[in-house]
Amino acid sequence: CLPECLPECLPVSSRPQHVKAGPLKDPLLDDQGDFNRMSGAMKKIGLDDSEKLDLFRVVAGVLHLGNVDFEETGSTSGGCTIRKQSSQCVEHCAELLGLEDDDLRVSLTSRVMLTTAGGAKGTVIKVPLKVEQANNARDALAKAVYSRLFDHVVTRANQCFPFQSSANFIGVLDIAGFEYFEHNSFEQFCINYCNEKLQQFFNERILKEEQELYHREGLGVNEVHYVDNQDCI
Repeated sequence: CLPECLPECLPVSSRPQHVKAGPLKDPLLDDQGDFNRMSGAMKKIGLDDSEKLDLFRVVAGVLHLGNVDFEETGSTSGGCTIRKQSSQCVEHCAELLGLEDDDLRVSLTSRVMLTTAGGAKGTVIKVPLKVEQANNARDALAKAVYSRLFDHVVTRANQCFPFQSSANFIGVLDIAGFEYFEHNSFEQFCINYCNEKLQQFFNERILKEEQELYHREGLGVNEVHYVDNQDCI
């Protein structure tokens, strides 16, 4: 069974917002169907229920970690502490990731420095972090954990091939995307324009030109349909 803290990051029917307005709905999305397909795909590549639960634990742990906020201590050290409202998020994160609560708190609010001169060489000193530094440390930890989880899933997918040595493998291509906000700065516009140009380059080289080559050589490969973003550019 799932630990009590795991469903905290998911909408549940007992919450007031859910009771009042019902669950969020989108005609183009089916979260339950997508989850069932993902779960089925995990089973096909050899993940048992225990390993699947471990993956969900890590994802939930990263989500809880992202909800941790900090505040200044008000002392002369210039450090920060975890807000009282975030204490439960830290506890859930530590439990899900298999960490000690106190160790996680110290790691999020301080950094380790080794002395090189004066005193005993190699002495460990814990330097308090400011709020901004703690926010960066929190985000860095979340990204590092999620990145390793991503690499692990890709590695496990490649292990499903029934050969000791195989030239076949599953690769993941991260196509450039963009973010559209209610208020977009000129910088965001430049980022979006650049990403759209990269997307067009990918479409022309990998899809359009390759399919034209297949057609000229009479390979009979099924056509891959894609959205031409020329109008957007």
